[in-house]
Amino acid sequence: MGIRLRFCLTVSVVTSTLAACGSSAPRNPAAPSVATHVTAVTVTQGTVVSPTVQLTATARFSDGSSQDVTRSASWATSDASLATVSSTGLVTVHANGEVDVRATFQDVVGSLHLTLSLTKASALTGIVREVAPNVRPLAGVRVQLLAGSWPHTFTDNQGTFALPALSAGRYVIEFSKDGYEVVNQDLLIADSDLRMTVDMYPTPPRDSHGSPATARCNDGAWSWAARQADACVANRGIAYVVCPGPLCSEP
Repeated sequence: MGIRLRFCLTVSVVTSTLAACGSSAPRNPAAPSVATHVTAVTVTQGTVVSPTVQLTATARFSDGSSQDVTRSASWATSDASLATVSSTGLVTVHANGEVDVRATFQDVVGSLHLTLSLTKASALTGIVREVAPNVRPLAGVRVQLLAGSWPHTFTDNQGTFALPALSAGRYVIEFSKDGYEVVNQDLLIADSDLRMTVDMYPTPPRDSHGSPATARCNDGAWSWAARQADACVANRGIAYVVCPGPLCSEP
């Protein structure tokens, strides 16, 4: 089963400044004129998309101005076995631990201290089927997490599905298919893989007066009886009553 890595960051900013050589010409053509020089570089955390985090480097100059130099700075980490950083400041985490990520611009260094923790996510798989009396796997059921931006998926010909690995937490997952009642399932994901079975009920048909069926019979027929004693008498008994409906309140 697929495992997606997730990490949380406890970040403290440590800015270290090295004096730039005032007599040297700017090394980057995008930098201000020779009359100004870099006084400090600050590194800050941006977007986190597990297992990466985008950092930003900002240079401050002697005239009081500042400039985003994320793509102009030279980047490095204190331990490449824990995390690496691209030329654009994108950090990729490889293992648990603590690293300093440094950005150097015009010989001035800024750094950010990151505490990294990778946790195993859980795979969610399962099967969707129609309830008795016509128990069978259901293909083409739309499976969607109702929170976040997770993409939806569909069950295959065997009624099975798989969602991207999920971090620990509570989720609501929706199962929908034309001709069936929508099912919303509340899930609590811990730190282990989860497999589930979901039963879906066909949408009850309506009679000529527009009234929905009140029960499903064991032979697959539908009943519109107002009492359980009268439902499915000639159809091998009741498979289930339709809720909400008049038969639900009966003991």
